[in-house]
Amino acid sequence: MASKPPPAKHYPVSPTYRVLDGHDIYRSSNLIVALVVVESQYGRDMRLYRWINRNGQWKVDLCRMGVKRWDWAALAARAAEFAEKYGLKGDHQAGPQQPDDD
Repeated sequence: MASKPPPAKHYPVSPTYRVLDGHDIYRSSNLIVALVVVESQYGRDMRLYRWINRNGQWKVDLCRMGVKRWDWAALAARAAEFAEKYGLKGDHQAGPQQPDDD
């Protein structure tokens, strides 16, 4: 039986963190990729997460890193450059690639 995705704005972070805010980059019943602002005893951090649903339990998959020091303007500019250069579709969703119908 397929499990339902967690309610919007629910992020299964470690109990040592308190979620202050978050943005889903991609969310399905089996995968969540999100940018999440957390607070712990060491202060606030912005982290990139990727969780996968394994047997009804959300587990950190590939990402669990602080990203507050990243140059977001430069990253956005490079992403736009690659999208233009390689003719990538801008459907604003990440996740598993779907075959083109073309």
